[in-house]
Amino acid sequence: MAEIQKLAQVLARIMDFKNENKYDKAEDLIKKTLTEDFEFGFDDLSVASVTDFEALLKNKNFPSEKLDLLGQFLFESVYPFEDTPETDIMLHKVLLIFRLLEEEHHIQSFDNLSKREMIDKFLNNRQYE
Repeated sequence: MAEIQKLAQVLARIMDFKNENKYDKAEDLIKKTLTEDFEFGFDDLSVASVTDFEALLKNKNFPSEKLDLLGQFLFESVYPFEDTPETDIMLHKVLLIFRLLEEEHHIQSFDNLSKREMIDKFLNNRQYE
């Protein structure tokens, strides 16, 4: 439980950095956390396919709280959204995490539903441009 609290505090610090327009600090902290606490290299995450990522997640077998926080970190890594291939693949990974939380862990949250709606709007708007 201490690990989850620590990760939640790190996520709050990232959001503070973003609110203060310190995007470089936020990005550095996201990359550090993904590497040290989730054992994912950020560069690996931005190029791995969603299928490969799903296999990695199943192999790591994170508890639902940690999986949810991973989704939040990945979301924040590309928010605000930019029209890039890296953003696209990262958002699909966030959607995968939300689906796994719902289907395998039977967990839904208003925050994740709101983020899913934002992601869907972004991805769908790009399809029709």
